[in-house]
Amino acid sequence: MRGQWPAATAIWPEGLIHFAGATHLILGIVGVILGALLVIWWTQQTGRWYAVFAGTLLFSMLLNVAAFYVFVVPPHSVGCIDLCPGRIGFPLPFATLSAAGTVQIYIGDFLLNLLLLWLLLFGGVVAWRILSEAIQLRERGLRFRLLSFVTFVLLSWGLLPRYFSPPAANVTGDELRLSVNARRAAESTYGVTGLWVHRLALEDIRYVPVEAPDIFGDIDKPQAQVCLRGYTYFYLPWRRYRVKLDQTGVTPLNFEELSLTGSCWLP
Repeated sequence: MRGQWPAATAIWPEGLIHFAGATHLILGIVGVILGALLVIWWTQQTGRWYAVFAGTLLFSMLLNVAAFYVFVVPPHSVGCIDLCPGRIGFPLPFATLSAAGTVQIYIGDFLLNLLLLWLLLFGGVVAWRILSEAIQLRERGLRFRLLSFVTFVLLSWGLLPRYFSPPAANVTGDELRLSVNARRAAESTYGVTGLWVHRLALEDIRYVPVEAPDIFGDIDKPQAQVCLRGYTYFYLPWRRYRVKLDQTGVTPLNFEELSLTGSCWLP
């Protein structure tokens, strides 16, 4: 089926890894080496390096578990010949979601995503250590240290959705055009994004047939309905948005705000 991640059953044992391939294995090995170098660097900075290592690893595990509940691309028909299974996880997917609601977790993909999250988090801690030494944070007052933490850690992390897209249904060609037009309409015409909602991700596209008047020969002209998921600070899902486009797929005709529960297409 089109639009799915390639399964790696020819490389890995069935049930162990579904999304990753040989390239991911090579990157995983490089990641382990890079992580070891970061740990060695940290051992030269402080005798409590083990606490930093254990703390970042534990927090990465919590983020990986949270990704199971936060980053969900439901089963969708867009980009597929039939219904595509959904996928779960971010930055790398590690589970599939069937139309019946069955979830299959692949431990190899789960560990690869955990490694990536740990590298990002541990690298961020290293960058914070270098920055704090550069501005002599220990010698500053409590107010300055709190302001620095909020500015360089919480704010930069919270605004990540503005710069890095969350997972979405994979589309190409005309379906990509429809998703882009719907997202632009939601952002500009209906003002969805702004101070609170920072990013919209495509969930699915459905086509609604519209019966033309008899003078046009009763031609069915489908109108596209595009379902988008909005993300707020820290990649937290906020709402679903359904945008209806005209037959050309350019002009928005209708806009609805929906909850995250249930289907985007059910009333």
